[in-house]
Amino acid sequence: MLLDDVLSVDVHTHPALFSTYSNTTIDEHARAVASGKLGGAFLAAVGDGAALGTRPGGAPYAAREPAPGVMFSSAWRQLDVLERHATVLGMRRMLRGSDLDAAAAAHERVAIMAVEGGDFLEGRLENVQKAYDRGVRSIQLVHYRVNELGDIQTELPVHKGLTRFGRDVIVEMNRLRMLIDLAHAPYSVVTRAIDVSARPVLVSHTNIQDYTGYARFVSREHARLVAAGGGVLGAWPISIRPGSFTTFIDHIKRMVDTVGIDHVAIGTDMAGINPRNVLFTDWAAWPSIPTALLERGFTRDDVAKIMGGNMRRLLNATLG
Repeated sequence: MLLDDVLSVDVHTHPALFSTYSNTTIDEHARAVASGKLGGAFLAAVGDGAALGTRPGGAPYAAREPAPGVMFSSAWRQLDVLERHATVLGMRRMLRGSDLDAAAAAHERVAIMAVEGGDFLEGRLENVQKAYDRGVRSIQLVHYRVNELGDIQTELPVHKGLTRFGRDVIVEMNRLRMLIDLAHAPYSVVTRAIDVSARPVLVSHTNIQDYTGYARFVSREHARLVAAGGGVLGAWPISIRPGSFTTFIDHIKRMVDTVGIDHVAIGTDMAGINPRNVLFTDWAAWPSIPTALLERGFTRDDVAKIMGGNMRRLLNATLG
């Protein structure tokens, strides 16, 4: 099996962190990880979690403005939970690129600690260092709240792109060798962020824009800009209209056709997608992804890149 020879990585997950969209326990996830041969995962706290509510239909949005300190404390509590979950999943925390190489050689699993939404920084640059010291290695700049770093895809622009604080955060993350995630960021933020960053970036969960016009998908120009700088985009198992697992494979193929085989990964957003829209819910089925890609005509080497090889290169280029 291909996954026996590749350290595969899911680049965006929230296993058993919230019950909003999934009641799967961490023990159930652990059994699925073992049977599905998942090699590693980005375990993401939600930086604006304390601000979020859901609209009718389940779409998240910024429903409140928390008091100072609340979002930082919330992110720290979530990281406590995710660190315990990493142990249950049999994953050791990855702190530098060489950790991934060592894990692959030893057939171990890794957890990359992440925060989705720089809201938890609360406008204080020193909190980037605190996150790094805590073991966080990736920060997604924006999420569902227009924050101090920039605008988002799902609300009207306020800042006209990336803010000065957003720029400072990128420079600091480059200095510390953290991976910048531009998921949820509109093109106006992405263009400036890539100009500022000295290292390639990740867009952990998105798809190429299709007939649905869904705000969270990106244009081909947007995706190619990320790839041109050596970045990677995680294909996302979501469908706004009725879909199936085959729809997810279509998303992956469209991404590869747009940016090339060296710039695509898988970001399942495990436990973070409304059940009415989700196309993949169980890591036990992780091997079905490479199987389907091989059936679509992708080579074994190509599939190995999508499942983990591209992220291994990106992590080595950013974390060092």
